[in-house]
Amino acid sequence: MRKHTVLLLAVMICGAFSLASAQKKPAQQQRPAQKQAGPQNQNKQLARRVFEELNNQGRYGEVDQVFDRNCKVHFGNRTLGLSQAVAEGKGWKSAAPDFSTNVENVTENGDKVTVFWSAQGTHTGPGLGVKPTRKQVSMRDKTVFQFKNGKIVEAWNSEYRQELFRQLGVSKTAASMFDNAEKLWAAAAQLFPDPLYTSLQ
Repeated sequence: MRKHTVLLLAVMICGAFSLASAQKKPAQQQRPAQKQAGPQNQNKQLARRVFEELNNQGRYGEVDQVFDRNCKVHFGNRTLGLSQAVAEGKGWKSAAPDFSTNVENVTENGDKVTVFWSAQGTHTGPGLGVKPTRKQVSMRDKTVFQFKNGKIVEAWNSEYRQELFRQLGVSKTAASMFDNAEKLWAAAAQLFPDPLYTSLQ
C-alpha cells in the first residue's frame, strides 16, 4: 500500500510540473510577437508600404495613412510638399507603368528608417512631358524617412532625374528645359496651395 501511495504521489508531482511548464510555454512564445509590435517595427512596416503599396501598386489613396500632411520630401537640393512629391511619383508611374521597386534592406536608428531599394521599368508612356523612348531604366538608391507619432514627417532621397534622363537618352538641353519647368512649378507651389499644383500636373 505504501508503494502505491509513493507512486501515486510521484505521478501527481510530475503531472504538476508538466502542467506548469505547459502553461509557461505560450507566454514564452508570445514575447517575439510583442517585440514585433513595437513602434520601431511599425515604422519599418510603414516605410516598406511606401515602396510596396504606394509606388508599386499605385495605392495613393493610402498616402494619409503613412505620411503626415505637412511632410517635406527632399530630392537632393529640391524640397517638395507631400502632394507635389505624390504628383511627381504619379507622373513617372504614368511614364513607366511597369516600374516596380524592390526593397532590399530596411534599417532603423531612433526615429529614422532607411530603406535600401532598387527599381526598374520600361519607358512606354508620356509621363511628365517626356515622349516614350521604349527604353528600360534601372536605379538603386536609399531613402531616409523620419517618423513622428507613427507617420512620416520628412524624407530624404538623392536627386535621381539626371541619371534617369541619361538612361532614357534625353538630351542635356531637354533635361535643362525640364529642370527649368520644374523650378517654375516649385515657385508656383510656394504661391498656391498644393491641391492646385497637383491638379495642374
